[in-house]
Amino acid sequence: DSLCGRTPSQAHALMLTAVHSVGVARISARAHARGNAVRRVEARAFTASRSRNRNAATTVAAWVLKNSGPNTTEHLGEELTTPSDLPLTAARMVVGRQASDSVSLEIPVPTVSGAHAMIEVTDAKVMVTDLSSTNGTFIDGEELQAGIAYELEEGGEVIFGDEFMALYVLTKA
Repeated sequence: DSLCGRTPSQAHALMLTAVHSVGVARISARAHARGNAVRRVEARAFTASRSRNRNAATTVAAWVLKNSGPNTTEHLGEELTTPSDLPLTAARMVVGRQASDSVSLEIPVPTVSGAHAMIEVTDAKVMVTDLSSTNGTFIDGEELQAGIAYELEEGGEVIFGDEFMALYVLTKA
């Protein structure tokens, strides 16, 4: 057999496809084709993602998380600037203590984790996933289990670790 006029190397690869992902399985040099046993396979999956270009058009609704807490800092023992409202302008965003390449929604409060929660937005709904934060994420008073996406409905409250400084209500812009 040949591949594009060349003999395949001793290490072969198998491409696996799904709706939103592509997988590559590297088969060891001792593998044989046509039904014989494969001794070792290393697999990697690659998922499709949206462009990171912030100027690109999105299909998300104009949602905003409005800061609605009492914004008191006595429990922290230091004065802080009141966190801003958080406009949800992309399909997927991460809430965290400090903006970075991976954190697009900043809440500069010490009780908010570095990468606290992920927010996924569509025209129809907003989903919140706690990213194993130290002080938890809550929707309407219920603590979220880390790694599971929960729907935040319009008018619903979400707390990112601090009910005084990081309590937000979901509204349409």
